[in-house]
Amino acid sequence: MTISIQSGSRLLATLLISFWLCMPAGADLYATGGGAPELSGLWNVNPLNGQSILVFRFSGVHIYAGGLTYDAVSDKLYATGAEDSSTGTSRLFSIDRTSGAITAFPGMSSSINLSSGGLAIHPVTGVMYATGGYNDGVHAFQSTGLFSIDKITGAATLIGFAGGNCCTGDFGLILYGLGFRSDGTRFANGLGLGGPSFPDPSTSHLFTVDLASGAATNIGPSGVTVGRSLTYSGLAFAPDGTLLSLGSLDAASGALYSVNPATGAATSLAGSALPYGSGPIHFGVDGGLVLAPEPAAGSLLATGLLALAVLIRHHRPKSARAA
Repeated sequence: MTISIQSGSRLLATLLISFWLCMPAGADLYATGGGAPELSGLWNVNPLNGQSILVFRFSGVHIYAGGLTYDAVSDKLYATGAEDSSTGTSRLFSIDRTSGAITAFPGMSSSINLSSGGLAIHPVTGVMYATGGYNDGVHAFQSTGLFSIDKITGAATLIGFAGGNCCTGDFGLILYGLGFRSDGTRFANGLGLGGPSFPDPSTSHLFTVDLASGAATNIGPSGVTVGRSLTYSGLAFAPDGTLLSLGSLDAASGALYSVNPATGAATSLAGSALPYGSGPIHFGVDGGLVLAPEPAAGSLLATGLLALAVLIRHHRPKSARAA
């Protein structure tokens, strides 16, 4: 059977696109943390057990304790932190996950401290949100502030505060890692500074956060009481809806946890009976956590379509090519 170049080209294009659309929806789980000998690094984490591989080391920046998120429009990762040369100035950074190139945005206002807060992009609206501290020069607010972040300029705008701010009732809510569920509900890791609702301020809790006001609602404690608990880690929802978080496994190492979004209870995915210091994560549990689509699928489609274009051009009549 003879197939014309035109028909063959159409067939190849159809097969390529069909193959791409039918591929399993894979995702890479990224985390920020230490990148020895550099202070900061980007890690690829196995979402099933928390085993991790250092992907890139970053010099001159502090992003090991900030937030991390993925923007589908630009296909880039974004992180919050500071530069070594100006550690008191918070910044947004973009990260090319193919090359590891990191770009710093202009410094934020001195009133804003996002160096150890969370970062997440709303799955429907595309708006970027961050958590951090705010000091307007008159009041040093105890509770964490919620901010919207301009992805073009890196500027942060205060929305509101998580909770109480001294000195009656709960003494403030401190939020760190952020994660959006597919329906737009925003979750956060954090803790209460004390008060009737938070008698043990060293215990990490899971919260939901109102995007209009910044107010946080307590869901429940993680149940992890060693090390730094889950308090400072980012949150990420796996494609199957599982809520993931980094957290302390023992005093020397960390692990990946699944978190019940209805109760806040956390379960280690690293297995049990691991000896002291042998946990799978050794870069700290204070950084961001995010899932991003595997770049291979998009690259495969782009490569196939490029090959198709070359094939079509090569077999076009000379008169058509000259036109």
